[in-house]
Amino acid sequence: QQHLLVIGRQSAVERIAAFLVDLCERQGGGRQLRLPMSRQDIADYLGLTIETVSRAVTKLKARSVIALRAARTIDIVRLDALRSLCD
Repeated sequence: QQHLLVIGRQSAVERIAAFLVDLCERQGGGRQLRLPMSRQDIADYLGLTIETVSRAVTKLKARSVIALRAARTIDIVRLDALRSLCD
């Protein structure tokens, strides 16, 4: 229920940011994240399309908040900025 409330009130970039912050915390707080699912699965989980997920990730990358290391590996460059997008 909380998940549905969150995704109903956030923009795509905010949803991706919240997802990445949650994943970061679940993986022990490290700055390198291994995505456990495909972008399509992330899109389904967040109520977005795969194209929207890709655009949101590109925006975060352009803002130097994240860096893409590989298809399923993301480096968190500015965790504070990522967290501020979640509020």
